[in-house]
Amino acid sequence: MLGAGTSGGAVGMTHSAGGKGRVGLRPWLKCYPARAMRRTCAPIAILVASGLIASPARAQPAPDQDQVVEVPGGDEYADTDPSALSDFTPVLDPYGTWVVDPTYGMVWMPSADQVGAAFQPYDTAGSWNYVDGDYAWVSDYAWGWVCFHYGRWAMSAGRWMWIPGRRYAAAWVSWRVSDNGDGYIGWAPMAPTWFWLGGSAITLTFASPEPWAFSTTSDFSQPNVGAHVVTGSAAAAVAAHTRVYVPAQPSVTTGPVAPAAPHAPSPATLGIDASRLAPLPLSAQESRARQLARPSTAVPLGARPPARHVVRPTSRPDVAPRGLVGDARAPARGHR
Repeated sequence: MLGAGTSGGAVGMTHSAGGKGRVGLRPWLKCYPARAMRRTCAPIAILVASGLIASPARAQPAPDQDQVVEVPGGDEYADTDPSALSDFTPVLDPYGTWVVDPTYGMVWMPSADQVGAAFQPYDTAGSWNYVDGDYAWVSDYAWGWVCFHYGRWAMSAGRWMWIPGRRYAAAWVSWRVSDNGDGYIGWAPMAPTWFWLGGSAITLTFASPEPWAFSTTSDFSQPNVGAHVVTGSAAAAVAAHTRVYVPAQPSVTTGPVAPAAPHAPSPATLGIDASRLAPLPLSAQESRARQLARPSTAVPLGARPPARHVVRPTSRPDVAPRGLVGDARAPARGHR
């Protein structure tokens, strides 16, 4: 059963099988070498201005009343369905800790012995696989099929934490593509638009900064892509020659706070011959992630059916995420 505990000022609940230690810290911004750059970190203001990270500005006006979310038409869940708080706990409990964070409410943090000090979502221990017409993040972690296909990642007080969500995506990331043909693609975790408190989703009224990673298109689909990425301040040189990727037919937003699932740029957009991409079979974990996406297949597996629910307005002032800027003297990696 879950036992009460604490973690870095946040009220925590630690599973007996999960690590009780704090999640490994990773500085928010690191220096990475570039052939044409010195090993210095740019100020955060420069990184925001260049588009390297998103500004923690207000994302949307705060509603002043409850927003009712009906059961979606078709065979799907709303992202803010309360079942997000229960359907994945049997998978996640052995590998981390549930805490109540001052900024993001009820969240799950992987234990330090799972991810180590250098963990970054959609970067560490995984790869991009082209499956069923889209690039999907395939994680090496036993719990990765949950946290990289559902919910959102955010950093607070120097720790990465996962905000539960109930809608499936191949990867909940934003994308950037080269605008001058130099063959780079970039991605960053999508910022959360809600948090959980008292079992209810609450509207989040600012966009948290999320770090960008860039890879050449030739390295993009390689195993362990994190070993080939450019990130931190060195990525500014790449970001300056990229643009935000917008699909030709953008997804229509559904629900009061949750966007539709994003899709990666097509191989053709990246200058990749799709016929040369070897089709990869879905692993048992990836298959289960997709089964839990639809009530028709999730409920027989023990998941809760979708429910009409309420997304509540925030009753607090905006709270900026803490610990966004880390040690600028961190070791370097990546190249330009």
